[in-house]
Amino acid sequence: MNALLPVLHLAQRENGGWLPPGWDAYVAELCETTLNHVRGVITFYNMYRDTAPGKHHIMVCTCLPCGLCGGAEVLEHLEHRLGIHPGNTTPDGLFSLEEVQCLAACDKAPLMVVNDGVPEQVTLDQIDTWIDQTRAKGA
Repeated sequence: MNALLPVLHLAQRENGGWLPPGWDAYVAELCETTLNHVRGVITFYNMYRDTAPGKHHIMVCTCLPCGLCGGAEVLEHLEHRLGIHPGNTTPDGLFSLEEVQCLAACDKAPLMVVNDGVPEQVTLDQIDTWIDQTRAKGA
């Protein structure tokens, strides 16, 4: 049971950034724990997803340091630009958005991470440029 978190992390990485249906039962059996325990962990921690993320999964920190430095504004701006709310994916599957608590780089607040990248301090202009370039590439 002590291996549950790393096993979930590995399973998610092997499945394109999420845990498809059935993987929770497989992990429960592998870790010799209950399905309810595994589901509880998956839904408690925001690092695990049970829905497929967009090609560019965007995480925005809104905890206290980031919140004081504009994290909420960054999230709101992304919602407006992408036309989605946290927990959703754009219809083209290009972007998904997630509000997270603490990316462990508070000195760089406000923080945004794309996929498994490094937390970076961002401005609204940088976000707009990145979105426009990413959409133009269709990538």
